[in-house]
Amino acid sequence: KTIGTIGEFTGNGQPWHIRMELTEPHLPCTPHPDFAALYQAEDIPEWGSFEESFENKPYIQKQMLYNWRLENYTWEDWAPIVSRYYAIITQLDDAIGRVLKALKRMGLEQNTIVVFTSDHGDMCGGHRMIDKHYVMYEDIVKVPLIVKWPGHYEGGRTVDQFVYNLLDMVPTLLEIAGAKPPAFLQGRSLCPLLKGEAVPDWRKEVVATYNGQQFGLYTQRMIRTDSWKYIWNTTDVDELYNLNQDPHELINRIHDPEQQNRIKALRRRL
Repeated sequence: KTIGTIGEFTGNGQPWHIRMELTEPHLPCTPHPDFAALYQAEDIPEWGSFEESFENKPYIQKQMLYNWRLENYTWEDWAPIVSRYYAIITQLDDAIGRVLKALKRMGLEQNTIVVFTSDHGDMCGGHRMIDKHYVMYEDIVKVPLIVKWPGHYEGGRTVDQFVYNLLDMVPTLLEIAGAKPPAFLQGRSLCPLLKGEAVPDWRKEVVATYNGQQFGLYTQRMIRTDSWKYIWNTTDVDELYNLNQDPHELINRIHDPEQQNRIKALRRRL
């Protein structure tokens, strides 16, 4: 449908903007058998966070396992689910690839900006959990953002900066289109970063919020720097993770006496 719409709009000779909304990957993952056959459960490596003990973690995290009846799941139980998760992502990649090939076939590749991103991640067995609620682990808050514009942005380059994928994309696309972004927008144009330019005053942190869904209004606020993540949980213990030493976020440092000044500073900044 997207490819047909591109052909229709291009035939009119006018600029166009198309959003291809894809629900995948989303549980329950039901990939086509051709894609499911690409991954075998016994070959799926265990997530680094799977040995989660929930020690010194908010009560609701461990309780979620009981709500979903996952408390006794081993990696052998999770591996087939994760294999289907991989398969549905590969199926998604294939669909996007067909659109990119169509752009090239229609002679539109050099004059079309393609953006790929997501609204959130999925635990899918990370920390032994499922779904996306009441956690601020990297599994959920760190999402892909890929921008493709041949002849303008160098391909295959990674921008190691804090980006708000949706807030920043609006001023980015407006700048590309030659329009001045309104002052009230909270995001910043990514154009300098996409061009490989240095931006000395770029943000040094990113924040995220969660206002409750399922199982009650569980409110959270998160601030993340290069090395640390602090999570303010309204009704339970807060969380602090050293992402350099503990990339899988297994050890909550919130009660560490040596980190109290850091916690105060992050709370104030948040």
